[in-house]
Amino acid sequence: MDANELKDTIASLQHELSHGKQLDEESRERLRVLLDDIHEVLHPDSTSCSTSGTQGDSLGDRLQDAVVDFEAAHPQFSQLIGRIADGLSNLGI
Repeated sequence: MDANELKDTIASLQHELSHGKQLDEESRERLRVLLDDIHEVLHPDSTSCSTSGTQGDSLGDRLQDAVVDFEAAHPQFSQLIGRIADGLSNLGI
C-alpha cells in the first residue's frame, strides 16, 4: 500500500466513523483516538496536541488490538483498521 492508498483508507475509516450508526460511544471514541494518533504520526509538524496514546503501547500495537476487538461486532471497521496498520508498516511507521 502506498501513501495515497493509505490516505484513502484513512478517509474511508473517517467516513464510516462519521456516518456509521452502529457504534457505541466507547468504540467511536476509541476510533477517534486512533485516527488522531495516526494523523500525528503522519503529520508530526501539525499543531495537534493529542495525548491520546496509551503510555508504552505503540500505535501498531493499539491498531492490532483494535482489529481483534472490532472483528466480531464491526468487521468493516476491523478490516479498515487492519489495512491502515499494514499501510503504516509498509511505510516504516
